[in-house]
Amino acid sequence: MDTQALLTPSRAIPLATAAILFTVGALGGLSEAWGYGLLLVATMALVFGIACFVIFISTTWFDTAALKQTYWGLLRFGGWLYVLAVAALAGYFINETMHGRMEMQWILFGPAALAAIFALDWGLYRMLVGKNLPTWQRFGHLISREGSEPARLRQTFIDDVIIHRSLWSVSGFRWFKHTLIFWGFALMFGTEIVAVFVREGLPAFGAADIWEDLGHPVRTAFDFAFDFTGLMVLVGCLLAIGWRLKINGTPEQKFTDTPTAVFLFLVVFSGFLLEGVRIAATQSAATHAASFVGVIFAASLPFGPDAYGMVQPPLWYLHVFGSCAFIAYVPVKRLVHSCATPMGRLMNSQKGLLAAKKEASIKGMLVGKFPK
Repeated sequence: MDTQALLTPSRAIPLATAAILFTVGALGGLSEAWGYGLLLVATMALVFGIACFVIFISTTWFDTAALKQTYWGLLRFGGWLYVLAVAALAGYFINETMHGRMEMQWILFGPAALAAIFALDWGLYRMLVGKNLPTWQRFGHLISREGSEPARLRQTFIDDVIIHRSLWSVSGFRWFKHTLIFWGFALMFGTEIVAVFVREGLPAFGAADIWEDLGHPVRTAFDFAFDFTGLMVLVGCLLAIGWRLKINGTPEQKFTDTPTAVFLFLVVFSGFLLEGVRIAATQSAATHAASFVGVIFAASLPFGPDAYGMVQPPLWYLHVFGSCAFIAYVPVKRLVHSCATPMGRLMNSQKGLLAAKKEASIKGMLVGKFPK
């Protein structure tokens, strides 16, 4: 992006606003509620924008121009609010750090999490948008809502994105391990996003900190959700690693991604181990019954209560920074195809648009070969 494009009002104004929020926050002029409030509104705008986009591509409801303007406006608005939220929170936490109110682990966590999210966003953009941009620039004019086939798109979305029917037709075992990892990770990631608002956002707005009440039904629900989805991922990774050992040296080996499976397994395993240490340190497993996997890990620890204080800090760093590293790693290996492959199949379901693209390609070649 050149400097001239960056300085257009549509970009310069929100970037300047972000700089102001960051500066005011760093000087102590903003509470954390500013950041979480902006983040909440940004999330709502992005969710509604995505919902409008889904309606746009999968139905013939509503006026095309109005719906396109709506989803595009919501996505841009949500995206810039997300930038403002990050700037406000960054300024606030810098001020907290300067006044000695931040523990070292959180001082290190903030930049690591921000770098991981940036790497994820940029990597996904480069893989899913950047690589397809030349094709869009060449054939985008052929794509129209009127020429789409919404029924085919909806069916393909159910078959290949939700239930992965094509993989089931190839191998029930591969479908099972893939589904455990894909949906386990997606649901766990979604649960964490909601948990951030409950754990950090609500207290910032003055609400009671229910996260500290281990018996609160909301906290209990989150504990169960984290353990259930984590167990899905853990089992899926174990199956993937076992399958890789079984088919080593065979043609099926090309369908494996052992580094990702091992990496994700270690991240989730360290999380359960950290949870087990936390539960064991309280010596009250009944209070943590919803964290059923953590309770099992707590009962399996090979050391006594005196060691918990020494074990917990390095485990925390291992798990948290391992999680950040994995988030940044997502666009690097085959895991990104969990996003790219469904997008390709959704596009391939539009037979009319593909036929128009093929016709345009042939015409282009003929015109180039036989100029008038």
